[in-house]
Amino acid sequence: MTAALAEALTSGRRVTLLPRSGGHSWAGTVRSWDAANDHVVAQIYAEADAIASLDRHQVWLSTVSRIGDEYGVTIFAGRAFAVDNESLKLEGVVRLADERRRRAVRVTGSSVTLPPAGGPAIRVATLDISRGAVRLPIGEGGWTYDDPLDLVVHLGDDQTINVLGRLLRIDESAGSVVLGFDYLPDRDAEKLDRFALGQLSEVSSAADA
Repeated sequence: MTAALAEALTSGRRVTLLPRSGGHSWAGTVRSWDAANDHVVAQIYAEADAIASLDRHQVWLSTVSRIGDEYGVTIFAGRAFAVDNESLKLEGVVRLADERRRRAVRVTGSSVTLPPAGGPAIRVATLDISRGAVRLPIGEGGWTYDDPLDLVVHLGDDQTINVLGRLLRIDESAGSVVLGFDYLPDRDAEKLDRFALGQLSEVSSAADA
């Protein structure tokens, strides 16, 4: 854990902060971090509005790394406290995910309504989803949809987003298909991020119980 934090929270690393309670994401820069006896504290430079908005809130912190031609994303969670008008202190920082070769985490628990294709629209449970794509099971009749597809993505019981999807690949052996998302407005991308990070947090809490 400490080695992962040392790599991801190096001074000067750019990060994104997303409040768990709602609201948009904020950019920040790692000022310093300290890990001792499993207690991790990170200090983050951010603009004054971010300090005011995030003070005393639970937040998710994400940072994208690059090794050669491959990108990866690491996700942490912690509580933010204002230090001054240009920096935050994150306490109780824990790592939720470390995805190599990806810029966004993948989670389960969502569903997608597919448009009619010679029949009624159907709602399908996803195999996994991220802000960039969704993986779905292929039905008995195979994949019969033409691009582009108007998708309704259901994030839990109370949120949906509408997105245009396009076929990326079909994996016949796994019985699945991957659809990439066209451009998402920031508000929809943040809904997807918040859903995914919330799923990760639930898994982490269950593991610690």
